[in-house]
Amino acid sequence: MRFRLLAVFALVLAPLAVRAADEENPYKSAKVGDFAEYKLTTKVGDLSIPGTMRQVVTEKTDKELTLKIVSAVEFGGQKKENEQTQKIDLTKPFDPTKGGAVPGGGKVDIEKLKDGKEKVKIDGKEYDTSWTTYKAKMKVFGQDIESEMKVWTSKDMPLGMLKMTMTGKFAGQDMESAVELTKFGNKKEKE
Repeated sequence: MRFRLLAVFALVLAPLAVRAADEENPYKSAKVGDFAEYKLTTKVGDLSIPGTMRQVVTEKTDKELTLKIVSAVEFGGQKKENEQTQKIDLTKPFDPTKGGAVPGGGKVDIEKLKDGKEKVKIDGKEYDTSWTTYKAKMKVFGQDIESEMKVWTSKDMPLGMLKMTMTGKFAGQDMESAVELTKFGNKKEKE
């Protein structure tokens, strides 16, 4: 059961990171085939859970974009994958504070705290970014999780988010998590 809770927690972070982006709609200029791949690291107490996340734009109209999110975590030699699809209304500003449902009948509430600008270097390239901090409260399989997040986004990246850090408490233990861009591009243009 403990592995299940930790794995689900790590998988919950992936779509949460997608929601916790710039309040402007970062997906408006995205094209079908645009993708971003991320490295996930989650530490709860003494346990470390590595993972990956891939986002890809699968459909787009003038009014709506469909984003496929596939995340995977490894723990104790087991791999757990999660795939979900998110519809994004392009006619409205993107608002990550709306929260949403999470596995196990849970819910997440996000409150924006503050924001600013910063240059961030990832994989040898420097990006002009906007950062925003959030307070998040969620309940996953009966476990309350409270955390603070910091998200860096850049208009130079078609899907917005470059990285995210999160700290808080999970099942009475300190937890840390990070999501960092490893690769992005457009698969369709390369075919």
